[in-house]
Amino acid sequence: MAADPKQSEVMRQINEAFQAAEAKLARLREAVERNTELARANGKAAFLKDKKEQAHRELGEAVWQSVQQGRLELPAGFAKLLAAIAAAEKASADHAAQLTDLLREGEEVAERLKVGKSVAKPQTVVASGTKKR
Repeated sequence: MAADPKQSEVMRQINEAFQAAEAKLARLREAVERNTELARANGKAAFLKDKKEQAHRELGEAVWQSVQQGRLELPAGFAKLLAAIAAAEKASADHAAQLTDLLREGEEVAERLKVGKSVAKPQTVVASGTKKR
């Protein structure tokens, strides 16, 4: 029995389409793997950058504490930076003091409102005198 030429042509086209789909899937898989590798590398770079910045912050805090305690004197070139740090700390302390004052005022107002609610208020007469019948 000879194979039907139309059927073999259809099978050939299906086979070609399947092979093309497999090739596209392989290229897509490679692209996904490459992007995954890039994302991992980018994540690691961000982690290392954060770790470096944290180390810089800790070093700066340690140096600043030593300068404040008089155990370390920095060269004159650092005077501008030290003044900026001192100004930032003063601004932060002033802001904290303002917040404390606001909270204290709020507590005082709340206390006055509590006292005001507990005192019996005299009732006022809305309508006067006699009833008409």
